Amino acid sequence: MGRTLATFTQLVQQEIDSWSRYRRALRREDQQALDVLFAAARHHASAGAYLARETPFEVMLLSMLIEQQKHVVMLQQKVMILETHVQHDSTHGVAS
Repeated sequence: MGRTLATFTQLVQQEIDSWSRYRRALRREDQQALDVLFAAARHHASAGAYLARETPFEVMLLSMLIEQQKHVVMLQQKVMILETHVQHDSTHGVAS
């Protein structure tokens, strides 16, 4: 009989599971941050399936970075909007 290969999603979950002792050793807030990163890795698992990698960790890290970058861009946009409002209010004499 042939051997059944795990899907990439299963490989990602196995990798996440392998970090469980590390996760338990973290403080609660750090556990939550790690959970968010792992969720980002799971979110991009279908895209990772297109790569021929033995281990999913590189793809997981890149997925985490993609999500972090999206958050950075969103925050930069919000800061620009707030700066524009502050500049507008200061030039028009509006008190905060």
